[in-house]
Amino acid sequence: MAIVPGLGHPMHKPIDPRTPRLFQIAAENGLSGHYVALMQAVQAEAERVTGKSLPINATGAIGAIAAEFGFPRRIIRGLGLMARAIGLVGHILEEIDDPMGIELWQREHEAGGPRKD
Repeated sequence: MAIVPGLGHPMHKPIDPRTPRLFQIAAENGLSGHYVALMQAVQAEAERVTGKSLPINATGAIGAIAAEFGFPRRIIRGLGLMARAIGLVGHILEEIDDPMGIELWQREHEAGGPRKD
């Protein structure tokens, strides 16, 4: 089975904790309809076929909700990219206020580089 955009996450299993909250906000604002249900159905079928945990990730939730808004499908991927960019800005602010990048780099170097597991 090919990779399905919007499904799976390397750390968040069996659920991406951001997704239920995004879907909750959408439902509270009348934006939980056909596309959210479709994304959930795609997830269920992908998990059935692969036998793997494939949670709807935040990007998949954003895509389904953006479709509920009626945004043209050609721009929906860009909305997910914008969300990632906003998160990156937050991480940059955290690093400026409480630097830890150098410490992480040194720890990794002392441990012999990236783990292969």
